[in-house]
Amino acid sequence: MSQRFYSAKNLDVLEFEAANEWGYPRHKHNFFELTYILKGSGQHLLNDSTIEYKKGDLFFLTPKDEHEFIVNEPTTFGIIKFTEQLFLEKANLSSSTHWRKNLDTVIFYSNNIPKSIIAYEGDRTQLFWLYELIKNEIENTLVYSRDVLLDLFGALLVVVSRNLKSSLTKSEKSYKSEKEKIDSILTYVRQNLLDKELIKIKSIAENFYMSPNYVSVFIKKHAGISIQQYVLKTKIEMAKRLLKQTNLNISQIADKTGFSDSSHFNKIFKKYTGNNPSVFR
Repeated sequence: MSQRFYSAKNLDVLEFEAANEWGYPRHKHNFFELTYILKGSGQHLLNDSTIEYKKGDLFFLTPKDEHEFIVNEPTTFGIIKFTEQLFLEKANLSSSTHWRKNLDTVIFYSNNIPKSIIAYEGDRTQLFWLYELIKNEIENTLVYSRDVLLDLFGALLVVVSRNLKSSLTKSEKSYKSEKEKIDSILTYVRQNLLDKELIKIKSIAENFYMSPNYVSVFIKKHAGISIQQYVLKTKIEMAKRLLKQTNLNISQIADKTGFSDSSHFNKIFKKYTGNNPSVFR
């Protein structure tokens, strides 16, 4: 059984050189990872595939993926690690719907691309520049660093998404089990939480090639909760993070989490947590 590695930070960068051996056992993560090949060559063992890697390659890994590297020539790896929480933070702060419409590409389909994800040669330079900019900002923290990092991260993921999309079509969606499918549906709901159209039963059904009449039954059967309850529960979890991690007032948090007004937000929050938002804070 492979090991699972964990990260306490929602965004981090690691760079190291492997002269002869990668130095890690075959493993999975609780986070997403972009692995840049800054120099060297060898093989990348990703899930059931073996891929030759070389300088200039970029691999995208999700928590579902299992991998290890076999080093042939001394290799320098650059790694950007980030969590699902960072997606939510970026989406909450963005006024653009572009993010929410493209997150599903990053979340769901990456496992289907065992090779380097760079499809457009012109994007290679941009992706490596963004790595260096993010690395430098993390290593040299200044005022507004968090804002700078979120904007750089947003740009990075949009370019990554563009390259992933070039290699995928909807017909390529496949799930090894019903658990994997329900996990993907619930992730889709979380990432599009504030777009009422995208989380309607009809939209979910179209995205996952299901009958609209069966979507609710499928979710209730495998998640033990209705889609409406799951949406409210996820909004409350988002609100709890905003209450603890930001200085936004109650009305602002109600608005950011998609409630009609602060009164409705207070009522639902107390129902799910037993406390008013102000008391929880």
